Amino acid sequence: MNESPAMRSMSLGDGRMAIEGSSARYVQGSARRFRLKAAGLRFVGGFESRDGRLEDGQRILAEARVADGVLRRAGFDDEVGAVGLTLRPLPASSEQPRLLLMLGYREENGAETPFAEAFLAPAVFEALKADMLNGLADEVSLGATTNFWMREEDRDAPQAGPLGWYLAPGADGRAIVPARGFIDGIAWQPLAKPEPSATVEAAAAPAPAAAHEAGAEEDWREDGLEQLRKLNWSFRLLLLLLAFLLLIIAVK
Repeated sequence: MNESPAMRSMSLGDGRMAIEGSSARYVQGSARRFRLKAAGLRFVGGFESRDGRLEDGQRILAEARVADGVLRRAGFDDEVGAVGLTLRPLPASSEQPRLLLMLGYREENGAETPFAEAFLAPAVFEALKADMLNGLADEVSLGATTNFWMREEDRDAPQAGPLGWYLAPGADGRAIVPARGFIDGIAWQPLAKPEPSATVEAAAAPAPAAAHEAGAEEDWREDGLEQLRKLNWSFRLLLLLLAFLLLIIAVK
């Protein structure tokens, strides 16, 4: 949504975030990956002058939506719909080996608009661009480990269910703090083909025994992910901060 509701003050304590006028408490550290799906990819070429230097300004634009969940501003019930996604190559001089994601709000034409920016290794960007120009990449999806907030009661939500992701207001209550993260995976494909017939789907359905084994394996994975989250969440946030600092230094 483009309308900007009145911001509310935010307070932090014991690793939880509280919003003025809301009984909900928000936490970080989900073992779940934040996922975006985008379509309508279009390439934009060009150059940009920055600090007296001429830089490659090529990028890929798309319209993205949150997959398997919803995105909101903490303290408000309205859902963020379409998000303008920009995919850029990292500077060739950057030593950052990770793919980065940033998502927040920016002011455009007097209104706050949601945006997402993905910074890709040059080789990844060139592969995506080549496939897109050859008609082999009409849709793109990416998953990322982020510092988004979630309601405290949703922290241990099932892996398969939808999840609410929240952007935090600034300390003054008048701005939205962008969320950041490491992209764990990115994939693209041509436009989806028609779904197979019900007969084919039935034939491909797993047997009950296999489904039970898959369920047991999923439980084991959830337990492992929860332990991993408790051990290294602070370390991930530190790595994320260092990554964006390196990116800022590289572009300067």
